[in-house]
Formats: sequence, C-alpha cells, structure tokens
Amino acid sequence: MTPIEVYNDIYVKRDDLCFEYPAPPFSKCRGLLMHLAKLKKQGYKYIGYTETSISMAGWGVAWACQELGLTAIIFDPQYKDTPEVLKYHRKQWKKFNPIILPIKAGMAAVNINICKQWLKQDYPTNSIMLPLGLPFEETIEATAIETNITLKKYKTKKFPTIVTCVGSGTIVAGILKGATYDNISRQLYGVMTRSGDVKIKKNKILSKAGIIDGELFKPEIELILINPGWEYTQKSLVSCPFPCHSYYDLKAWEWLIKNRDKLIEPILFWNIGH
Repeated sequence: MTPIEVYNDIYVKRDDLCFEYPAPPFSKCRGLLMHLAKLKKQGYKYIGYTETSISMAGWGVAWACQELGLTAIIFDPQYKDTPEVLKYHRKQWKKFNPIILPIKAGMAAVNINICKQWLKQDYPTNSIMLPLGLPFEETIEATAIETNITLKKYKTKKFPTIVTCVGSGTIVAGILKGATYDNISRQLYGVMTRSGDVKIKKNKILSKAGIIDGELFKPEIELILINPGWEYTQKSLVSCPFPCHSYYDLKAWEWLIKNRDKLIEPILFWNIGH
C-alpha cells in the first residue's frame, strides 16, 4: 500500500510512489504492467505508443516493456519549441532502450492512427499500438483494490471527501469503484485537467467503474466533476508541500485549496503522479 501523508490536516495519498525510480512516479504503471504481461502471453513483442507533449505514459511504457522483455516503440512528437517536461521524459525513455521514432507534432488522435499504420507496416505480425492515456481495465481494478485497502486502514477517518485530478478518467473510475464497498456517504471530486464536456466525461467514468447513475442504482459515493477550464498544456503554478505534477495533480490541489471551506473534512487527496 502506498503511504498517506498529512499536510495542514489534508490527507494526501501518495499513489505516485507505487514504484521506485527509474519507473515513473505514475500510478497507472500498476495496470500497465499487468496489461503488457497479458499482451506478451498473446505473442506480442513490439509495443507502440504515441506520446504527447507532457504525458508520462511513454516513460511508463518504456520502463514496463524492459521489465517484461518487450520492445517499446515510442512515437516522439517534434516541436519547434520543445517543452522542458518532454525533454526530461525523453532522457528517461532512453534508459530502457526503446525504439524512438520522431513524428510531426499534431493532434494525438490523428497521430495515433498514422503511427498505427506505420507500426503494422514494419512489424506486421507481433506488434500492437496502445491507446492514448493507457485507459486499461487492469488499472481500474488495481486502483479499486488500492482504494479499498486504504479506506479500510483509515476507516476511523471515513474520508467523506476525496479529491483527485481527471485526465482519461481511468484512475478516478478505479477510486470510485473501490470506494463503494463500505456504504459510507462520500463525495468524490474529479478536477478535470483539460476543459471538456462534463456530462460526457462523467458518463464515461461511471461506465468504466461499472456504476449506473440513476434510478436503478445510486452508489453512496457521489462523483462530482469539476471543469475549471484548464488547457491540456497549461500548468498550475501554486506552491505544494509534496511532489505533485504541475500539468495534472497540481490543478486538482489548487482547486482543493481554493474551495476547502466548502468541503466536508477530513479530506483525502489522491495524488496520481509527480
């Protein structure tokens, strides 16, 4: 179980510490390892991923592939002015000897289709392209288990309020699924790291968690999505007493600090990465 630290009476779940360096400080790696292990058993050897300007996913894929004896192929977007975080991530990729192929920077959803064709052309029988954001069922299940264990250990706190950031919605779906076990009323605030349609995003998260939000079944935990209007490549600049990813988790921490007086305490802040 990853630790909980306390800062100004806010309980911080340091799930970014799920693996030691040189793995990325990124809790999606739990499910990523399990997913890639399954792909290896199915005969895949080459694992493709189209990276974005600020994501740690490529680092995670490169690390996990080396752990499992697979070959990572990272499609590396080229920018006129390369973001500093991407420069840092590239240095991390190289530690695991992936194949790095430069591509034109552009919309990730378009690039992934181009890269998928490229991958199949060069490795037609034993390669697969991973989806953007690594939205794996294994990650949801692993996060649900971690949530369940954490809430049981801290059952006297009950944590009526849980706050986390939302990107693809995979981690928050796992928290939602894992936090319904004890029938304690909670509010789970998911702070979106990029602007989008709140209703569509919420429905996707509920579906991932296997929860019906309506008359058939109403879980004790209420998912409340917050859209502060962030751009994907815009980062939060607020100070934070623990390591926190400025493009993801820190946006949720900033919202929490600004809105703490409206939340029921004790509060659990779920830190995914740093």
